[in-house]
Amino acid sequence: MLKFGKKVTYRPLLVSIFFTLIPLSAAIKFNWLTAYLLSILVFSVIFFVYYLSTLPMTFNYWEADHDMIRYNDTHKISNRLQMMLFPFKNQLTTINKQDIQSITVTGKIANPAEITVPLQVTAYYAILTPILSMIKNPIDLELIMKDGQTIKLSVSRDYAYGSKKTIEKLNQFFDSLDDAQIKIINYPNHKISFN
Repeated sequence: MLKFGKKVTYRPLLVSIFFTLIPLSAAIKFNWLTAYLLSILVFSVIFFVYYLSTLPMTFNYWEADHDMIRYNDTHKISNRLQMMLFPFKNQLTTINKQDIQSITVTGKIANPAEITVPLQVTAYYAILTPILSMIKNPIDLELIMKDGQTIKLSVSRDYAYGSKKTIEKLNQFFDSLDDAQIKIINYPNHKISFN
């Protein structure tokens, strides 16, 4: 089974609570109403503004086996909220590969040998580099289903953390599809190898 992206974890909830504790501790110690309001504001901004909007990019998990593709449906805000509050209950949406009409690869996939990686001298820079890469060069598979539905599956995170391995997995994924039935667009030779 091929796996892409990252599953939703408790990180959005835990990070939001952690940063909320800073003004909340001052509110409890000094009984300041402003600090209570500030703690609610901090939680809301981190959880409902930051994580709710970036969830499709940071936690866009999908997996594929011989016949099926299972993915996080982050299109609806209600689905995102449920994933963030109850990640252990996250139900993946399943589609049959036979129901795919075409796949378009969006974004730029380059030869890994030609990608320049800056020297990572600090942990902060090592964390920031892949995030900026995902924002600057989002790489998605846009699936058009036979019923007209469009589904986007991201490979940006995998590509930012390991372009060569991601290309190998993409080649395996495309090789598992029925070439006669599914049209692959913007990935002209899916048997391409950058070795």
